Amino acid sequence: MSLEFNRRSFLKYSAAAAVAVAGSSLLVGCGEDEYQKTGKIGSTLKLMGTFRMYDNSVAATAPSATNASGNDYGSFVCHINIKCTTKKVPLCVNKGCFELTTKVGTKDEADFADQYITVDPTKYDLTEGNDKDFTVTVTGSAKNKISLADGDKVEFKYWPRIQASSGNSGYTRAFCTWKMTARVNGTTVTFE
Repeated sequence: MSLEFNRRSFLKYSAAAAVAVAGSSLLVGCGEDEYQKTGKIGSTLKLMGTFRMYDNSVAATAPSATNASGNDYGSFVCHINIKCTTKKVPLCVNKGCFELTTKVGTKDEADFADQYITVDPTKYDLTEGNDKDFTVTVTGSAKNKISLADGDKVEFKYWPRIQASSGNSGYTRAFCTWKMTARVNGTTVTFE
């Protein structure tokens, strides 16, 4: 075998390398995005901090919901512990940082953003090493009712820095998602 490296060899190997690099970008979707953490109820997700959606291991903290009925437009309640692990920029916690999406099959049924959400405490900035428990309540409206059937898929998202002062839109793609399935028994809605 000759070790001669001429113009023709250079072009051939350069083309092969370009194809390999282009093909590797197709594999990016195979793993979890480092800026979009996903888990289930009880999971602790890590992204600029640690975030845990409580399950029923702590009394009365598992996510729950009521379906719309009459003048009640339905609600969803969950409890989250948020801890800041970054030094320079605190984590913002307010109603604009959360979103609830309900799905029927693969179709998005309804999105509930800040106008439907309340957070207790209402607004909070967490600095490094501090953590706090929050209760997040999503309330439906006459036009956008919370109505879940057994087996519906539900996603709850938290953006730790959606309103970053740097104006960097990259923060909007950094979020945590808890995925769950609704279990309906009469008027009681629980999640797994």
